[in-house]
Amino acid sequence: MPLNASLASELKAVLGSDGFCDSQEDLRSFAYDLYASHKPDAVALPKTTEEAAAVLRLCNMHHIPVYPRGSGTSLAGCPVPVLGGVVLCSSRMNKIQEISVTDRLAVVQAGCVTGNLQKAAAEYGLMYPPNPTSCLYSTIGGNVATNAGGASGAKYGVTRDYLLGLTAILPDGTIARLGNRCQKDVTGFDLTRLICGSEGMLAFISEVTVKLVPLPESIRTALAYFSSATEAGAVVTDLVSRRILPCTLELMDHTFLETVAEVYGVPCPPGTGAALLIEVDGPDATLDAQMGTIQEVCTQHHAIGFQRAHTEEERETLWKARRGGTAALVRKADMLVTLDYAVPISSLPRALQAMEELASKHNCNVVTIAHAADGNLHPMVLYSPGDPVQAAAYNAFADASVRAILELGGTISGEHGIGLEKKQYMPLQLGDEQMRIMRGICRIFDPYGIMNPGKLEQ
Repeated sequence: MPLNASLASELKAVLGSDGFCDSQEDLRSFAYDLYASHKPDAVALPKTTEEAAAVLRLCNMHHIPVYPRGSGTSLAGCPVPVLGGVVLCSSRMNKIQEISVTDRLAVVQAGCVTGNLQKAAAEYGLMYPPNPTSCLYSTIGGNVATNAGGASGAKYGVTRDYLLGLTAILPDGTIARLGNRCQKDVTGFDLTRLICGSEGMLAFISEVTVKLVPLPESIRTALAYFSSATEAGAVVTDLVSRRILPCTLELMDHTFLETVAEVYGVPCPPGTGAALLIEVDGPDATLDAQMGTIQEVCTQHHAIGFQRAHTEEERETLWKARRGGTAALVRKADMLVTLDYAVPISSLPRALQAMEELASKHNCNVVTIAHAADGNLHPMVLYSPGDPVQAAAYNAFADASVRAILELGGTISGEHGIGLEKKQYMPLQLGDEQMRIMRGICRIFDPYGIMNPGKLEQ
C-alpha cells in the first residue's frame, strides 16, 4: 500500500523529486531479483550518505520496513521487499572516490559496479581480486552485504578478505565509520566484518574501503574435457593435493556445455560429460611448468581433450563457455534457480555425484557448475513454477540436496547468501545457539526490526 502521505512528503523533501519513486512502473522495477519478486511501497535513491541516513531516520521513526538494494543481481531473494516498505537503493552512489597506489586501497561508494573498480585499479597496475560472475553489473555494497565470492576465490579469497573499512548507516540514521585505511588492525571487535555478509539486516552500507594487490605478471588458460563430472572433480582434488592452486578452476557439466554449443557455437569433443576451465597466474617463468603439470594430471584422469589458449583472443573464446552458459540456460525454462553450496575440497567428487543421483531420483532438470578449487558448487534447476509436478520436483531436490551437502560437512551457501531461498535451513546448519546469538545481534542494531525484515528465520 502507498506510504503515509506525510512520510512520503518528508522523503521527497530529503531526496528531491528524482530520488523518490512510487509509481507502479518504478515499484515493479525494484521488486525483484533472480529468485523472487514483491513490490515495495516506495523507492528511495539517495546520492549521499547523509541523504541515506535521513531516509533511515524517518523510516525508523515510523517503523517502516527498509530493504537495502544495489543492482539487484542477487540469486537468493536477498533484497526482495517481501513486506513492502521502502527499497533503499545505492545505484546513484556509484563513484570511485580514491585509488591509492602507496596504501594499496580504493575508496568507493556502495553503488560502484565491481567491474568498474577492477578496471580502474588495473590502470594503476593493481587488482581488486573478488570476481563474482556478475561483476559487470553487481555493486560493491551488494558484494559486501552478501560477502560475494567468485571464480578466483580459492587463490585470492572473497570480499571480506579485502575489506578494510566501511561507512554503515544504522537503522536509526546514525552514521558509523568502521575500520580504517590500515592493512593491519586488531583494535576492538571486528565490526566491519560483522556487517559483511549480514545481507542488509544490520545496516545500510554507503561507502567501502577495499584492499588492492599488484596485478599478476602473466596468466595461462586451458579448457580440459572429461567423460563425467565426477572424473573432473577428481582432477580438482588431485591438483590441490599437489599444491597447485589455480586462480580459476571452473567445472561445467554436459548440459551446460551442450547449451553453450547450441546458443554460442562453442563445440566440445564427442563424449564430453564435463569440462574444467583452468587458469594459473603469477611470474611468467613459472607458468608453463605449472600448466604442464596440470595437463599431466588431466591426462591421468582420462581427459578426452585439453585445449590451451595462446592469445588473448583464444582465452576469451575459452571463457565464452563459462560466461555465456547461464544466460543461454535461461532461455530453456520458465524459471532457473541457481543453488549455492560449498563442501570441503576432498568431498567435491562425492557432492557432484550426489547432485546427479538426487536429480535423477526426483526427476528434476539440474545443470551443475562449480568454482571447483574451493569446493563451491552451483546446481541450477530448470523448471516451470506453474506446473505442480515440476514445482514439487524442484522442492524435493532442493530439500534433499541441502541435507546431502550438510552430511558431507558442507554449507548451505558459499557465496550467494541466504535471502528467501535458504532461510528455513539456517537452523539446520547453525543450530539453536548460533541462531539465538544472530537474532540478539539484530535486536541490538535494529530494535524495531525495520532492516530487511522477513529474511531471518524466527
